[in-house]
Amino acid sequence: MDDTGADRILAAFASLGAAATHAAVAPSHFGSWPLSGVFFIAAAIFQASWALPALRQAGRRTMAAGLLVNAGSILLWLVSRTSGLPIGPHAGLPEQVDRVDLTTVAFEAVVCVVALWELWSRHARGFRSSFSAAVVIGAAGAGVTGLAIPAVELAGSHSHSHGHGTTDESVPHSHGQGGEHPATPTPTPTPDGGDGGAPPASPAVGETGEPERPRPASSHTHAPGTAPHDD
Repeated sequence: MDDTGADRILAAFASLGAAATHAAVAPSHFGSWPLSGVFFIAAAIFQASWALPALRQAGRRTMAAGLLVNAGSILLWLVSRTSGLPIGPHAGLPEQVDRVDLTTVAFEAVVCVVALWELWSRHARGFRSSFSAAVVIGAAGAGVTGLAIPAVELAGSHSHSHGHGTTDESVPHSHGQGGEHPATPTPTPTPDGGDGGAPPASPAVGETGEPERPRPASSHTHAPGTAPHDD
């Protein structure tokens, strides 16, 4: 640990975090496009195997390889989220950004920054004591783990959502002939005259169905040619 600085420790844990998220999303990519699943598995293997040499004061070639692979992964992610990949089943359709993507890109960006620093600087700054090294290792491990675990859990439900030319299929719906949505059904009349939901109107006077009561006949008779009069 005399030659290993805090930057290499942080880069090693960040590379392990990126490897974990890449491995977690690989199964869903295999289902949509097997070639993309192979890419994520290969990236996870490289990032996991790069972490140990980074801690052992690896040479410039190791740092250059880490910079190229992680920078290429970030560039590929930017293309897939802006203009869409030029090949594949969803060619030309940009994917939506989610938390798993942002976490992975953040890990890869840390590796790129540290690799650039190691390639530019000539002298490594180690730790003066094993206690300070243990503190840095614990802080870096806890921070990366705290970010990686939620991303890995979300990766189980990771899906490819595209920003253009898609519809929300999460809401159940049906289509009639020709792919059109069915019209609103007409209310079915009920036997009592209603429309299937509204109560029937009150019958008007004389329409109750009951026989009308006969009116009492007048006890007066009138001679022909005379007008009737009230009593």
